[in-house]
Parts: sequence; structure tokens; C-alpha cells
Amino acid sequence: MAGMTGKTGTRDMTGTAGSRHAQVGQVGQVGQVGQVGKKRRGRILYSLLAVMLLLGVVPIVVTSELLTSNSQNYLEFGERELQLDQTLSIRDQIRLYLQAAHQQVVAIAKTFGLGNDPRAVAARIASVGDGLFDYVGEQSRIQAIVVFDRDGHYQAAGPTVAPQLQKYLYEESFSQVLEQGYYVSPPFVDSDVLYDTLVVLAAPITTAPVLAGGEPERAGVVSAVVSLKPIQDLVKSKSLEGRECFVVDGRGSLVAHSDPKTLFEARDFSGRTMVRAFQEAKGQVSSFIPFVQTDAGKTTHMLGTHTSIGERGSSVPLLRNLDWGVIVQAELDKVNSKVRQMERTSYTIAVAAALLALGLGVVFARRLSQPIAQLADGARKLAQGDFSHAIEVKSANEIGELADTFNKMTGEIKKYIDRLHKAAEENKQMFLGTVGALAAAIDAKDPYTRGHSERVARYAEQIAQVLALPEAEIERVRISALMHDVGKIGIEDRILGKAGPLTDDEYEVMKTHTTKGAVIMAQVPHLKDLIPGMKYHHENVDGSGYPEGLKGDAIPYSAKIVSVADTFDAMTTNRPYQKAMEITYVFERMRSFVGKKFEKPIVEALITAYEEGRIRLAAPVRKPEVATPVRPVPPVPPVPVGAPAVPVASGSVAGSKA
Repeated sequence: MAGMTGKTGTRDMTGTAGSRHAQVGQVGQVGQVGQVGKKRRGRILYSLLAVMLLLGVVPIVVTSELLTSNSQNYLEFGERELQLDQTLSIRDQIRLYLQAAHQQVVAIAKTFGLGNDPRAVAARIASVGDGLFDYVGEQSRIQAIVVFDRDGHYQAAGPTVAPQLQKYLYEESFSQVLEQGYYVSPPFVDSDVLYDTLVVLAAPITTAPVLAGGEPERAGVVSAVVSLKPIQDLVKSKSLEGRECFVVDGRGSLVAHSDPKTLFEARDFSGRTMVRAFQEAKGQVSSFIPFVQTDAGKTTHMLGTHTSIGERGSSVPLLRNLDWGVIVQAELDKVNSKVRQMERTSYTIAVAAALLALGLGVVFARRLSQPIAQLADGARKLAQGDFSHAIEVKSANEIGELADTFNKMTGEIKKYIDRLHKAAEENKQMFLGTVGALAAAIDAKDPYTRGHSERVARYAEQIAQVLALPEAEIERVRISALMHDVGKIGIEDRILGKAGPLTDDEYEVMKTHTTKGAVIMAQVPHLKDLIPGMKYHHENVDGSGYPEGLKGDAIPYSAKIVSVADTFDAMTTNRPYQKAMEITYVFERMRSFVGKKFEKPIVEALITAYEEGRIRLAAPVRKPEVATPVRPVPPVPPVPVGAPAVPVASGSVAGSKA
């Protein structure tokens, strides 16, 4: 409504003929400033000649910028495609390697799980002896292997591994497989014995079910230490010049790196920007991300891509829960190195041309640029509402005359805008005063609703503020609430002021006040935004309201707010048919109508406003008492246990005529 009121004020002011003529006359005087001020002589011809020299430099600079900008965009797009292809290629080959290693472990487990007798499995494990060494060695991806029976007895082959790796190999793999079926340990960098990145893969030894259709029984576990050196070699070979490529697990620890030294010196990459982005993506998508990397106080602009290696829909259990990712990143300057070289060449040419032009026209450029800069600065301040800045130009030519004219114009505009602001504020206050008087006159027709519209407007405004609506919308809601009962001016006094119950016919007449109010407001085009909040404030979200039986989102939001505020006032003030209710009961009752009459966020906003002290009740409240209904009562939701029954009419929760 603030914006609407402003428009009304402007229209009224500009509609005055005398005012318009006066303004035209003032503007017309601006052209005569040159005769009043100091006589300006001279021409800017020579200054223009200097500008024309500079025009020879501008096309070179603009063309250079366009070419470099387009080239940079193409290079960045190409880098994005290159990094995506690189990460996908590495991902696919890592998947194949891990899948092959997993299948090898599963195949070993199957050789021990023949038959359906777990005791036979234990016997095979106990008797395997040196046969396990057939699976390990320098030419095999398996570096060490342990085979457990279900009681934890095991046979092992391979070199002694580090204590942390022993924990994965002997403890976690055994317990995890018997509980869940398969196990993948975190990657482990062995810089002492094998000088390799290792991972433990484990699979269950299962026996055939004794009964047809039964579940296989887990009779043991095969746990193997698998070398990731092929993955390290792959990442190193796939790394392109000027790009860093690495693989991390879900914790941000390195699995492989394009620089092997980094793998053994600084494994924790969890603080890297791209690693955090990969962790936040949770394996959902591949992403190309421009970012800034800070290392040892040095800031570098980077481009990076991350891709998840795991595959949730994979038929291989290992890949379904794998939280590894491959990341490729490059410095933006290296990506755009060719563009930078082209920029340097272009700028060299542009600087040479500029120096030549400046050598010929430096004197004339100063005479032209300084006054224009002052005028531009004055124009910017004028656009920002600063009318106190006067332009002081000493040039004895057309620019000096323009400066004098500009100063005169600034003063006249300031006077005009001051008058506009004053008139707009007067019109707004006049409009709001008229609206308030009309609402008060309507409320005065019924002694029990005196002040009702003002209270509803105040409650609605506080609800809208709690809901964080825009200021303009809050103003519309407030005035809609203030005018929500304006249609009662068209209701007969015998019905409006009737002390006894309304007949069905009388109630139908009373219900027309919403549409009557809409018709009244429709006569003023600038008030059309108020109509929805007035016309539909008796609609219910379940479609049981009036005048049109709107439902849910079809009801204007402003009308929903006015409905809650209207009902709250009806329940907390004395009426002929009921006493004011206790506030805790009011809130309990209004919450019971959520989804039927009200929307939950609006009711909760009302309660929040009350609890924060934004809303103060007009008079002390009393506990609700049963009253004679004003008209036949439609079914309503059940009253909360322990609360007295209160008749409810479709117009409001408390059965009011409001």
C-alpha cells in the first residue's frame, strides 16, 4: 500500500493545472542561464580533435578484450570437458581393477565353501598349509591373505604387515564380513615394508543351504591385502601437464596421487576445497568447480572436477558402498596462458597507439576530460539524491555554460522533489485517515465491535511481520484488515445491530458484506490490491467458507492472515453471544482449526507475535462460557479434552457476525 499511496499523491498533484504551468515556466527559465551568468567564449573544436585521436585506440582495446574474453571462455569450457573425460576415464579403470580384485577374493572364498557342511570348511582351512602362498607374490595384486573359519581360527600367507593394517586384516574384516557380508578397509600407505598403498578386501565363505530355498550359511572369511600400486601408476600416467590428479577416500585421505612423493609425505587432503566439495556431493554427481586455493599465504585461482568412483546401483557389493573419488584440478593461469600471451601482445599495440595519440592531444584532452568528469560526478550525486553538490568549471566554452545550466537544474529539481515528497506524504496520511474513519464508523454501528477493525488491522500487521513479508505486502495486509468489514455499510441496521439470534435469511444477508465491500473498493482502481484480503477473509482452507467456497492455495494469502486476525479478535473480546475467552484456550482452539479454517504458519505467527509482546489484548479476558448460538451451527472439529464447548458459525471461530 505504500507504493499505491505514493502514486495517488503524485496523480493529485500533477493534476493541478496551475501547478503544471508553474513547473513548465521554471524549466523554461533554465535555457536562459547563459545570459545571466558569466559570458562564455571559445569552442571545443580542438578538444574534439583530440578525442578523435583517442578513438583510434578504443577499437583496438575493445577488439582485444572481446577476443581474449571469448578465447578465455572457450579455453575454460575445453578444460571442463578435458577434466571430466579424465576423471571418468580414471574412475572406470579403477572400478575395473577393484572389481577384478574383489572377484578374485570371492573366487578364493568359493573354493573353501564347497558343500553344505561348515565343519568341512574349517577342515579345509586347517589343512590348506602352504597352498595359500599360491595366491600372493610380487606378480599378484594380493600381497597377503588370511582365511578364517567361523570360530576365528585362521591360516595366513604373505609378509608381516604394519600394525594398523593387521587390525584391518585380522580383526575388522572378520567381524564385518560375518555381520554384513563384505568389507573394504580404508586405504593404508605402507612406507616401511611394501612401500605401497594397500587396501583390505574381505568376502564370506558360504556353504550351500541344507534345505532347498534356504539362506547360505557364512562358514568363514577370506581377507586379502590388495596392492593399489596399479591405481597409483594409472593416476600418474593419466595426469596431463599442468594438472594435479589424485584419488581420495571418504575421509579425505589420499589413495593415489600424480606425484608419488605427495602420497607418502602429506596424505591428509581433507582440507582441500575440491575434497570438501566431493564429500558434500556424497557421490551423487560429477562437478566442475572454479575455486580459490590458498597455500602458504599464496592465493591461486583454480578449476577442478570431482567424480565418485563408487556406484550405488552396481552389482558388485564392493562398489556399492565405496566412498572414493577421483579429482583433477588445474591453475586458471596455466589454462589461460595462451590468452594471457595474446592479451600482452594486444596491450602492447594499444599502449603504443595510446602514447602516439596522447603525444598529439594531451593538452586538448585535459581541457575536455576534466570538466566532463566533474559533470559526470555531479550527475551521479544527483541520481543518488545529493542536491548540495555544485559544479565548478572554469572552462570559458560550451562546457562551462553546461555546468552553469546543470547547477540551476539541480536546484530546481530539488525544490520540485521536496514538493512532491510533501504532497505524497499529505495524500498518504489523508487516505489512511479516511480509511480509519470509515472503518471506525462501520464498527460504531455495533457497540460490541467498536474498535474491531483497528484491532484486526494491528493483529494482521504483526502476523505479517512475523511471517517476514515484504514491507509493501505488510501495508496491503494492514489496510485490507482495516477495511475488511467495509461491506457492512450496506447491511441493514436491523440485521447488523440485532441483539437476538439471526434467522437463516438474515445470516445470508449478513454474509453478503464481503462482496459488497469488494464492489465498493472496486470503484477506486488504485485500491484493487486491497480487494482480495477483504472479499475472501471468510473463506476456509477446506473450502467450507464464503463467498465463493475457495480452498487451499486458491485463497489469497492476505485474506488468510485477515481471517486469523479477525477470529482472534472475536474470541478475545466480549460479544452478545459469548464472553471473551482465556488466551491459552483461544490458541488451543485456533490450532484445532488448522487445515480446516486456517493455515498452520499463520496461526503460529499469531501465537509468536503474542508471546513476543507484539500483540496486546484490548481488554481483560475471561474463561469461555457456553452461549446461545447466533444461527444454526455447522459441524466443527472436536473441542480439545477439558475445554467447554463453544458454538461456531461459519463466519468466525467464535460464531460472531464479524
